[in-house]
Amino acid sequence: MLQPQRVTFDELTERLRAYEKKYGYSTFEFYRRYRDGKMGDDDDLMMWAGLYHLYLTSLPVLYD
Repeated sequence: MLQPQRVTFDELTERLRAYEKKYGYSTFEFYRRYRDGKMGDDDDLMMWAGLYHLYLTSLPVLYD
């Protein structure tokens, strides 16, 4: 079972890059294919999708 971990935004970005290198897709392209049911549902791919969701909901907000 996975244990909860705290990650910084930079660490999250690094993890996404590692998946991109491993599978040869950008995270954006992967997620489009995953969402359309073209990538399967093994644990590694579900983790990538989950990390991307976390990334999208954690984008830093810049204020002037």
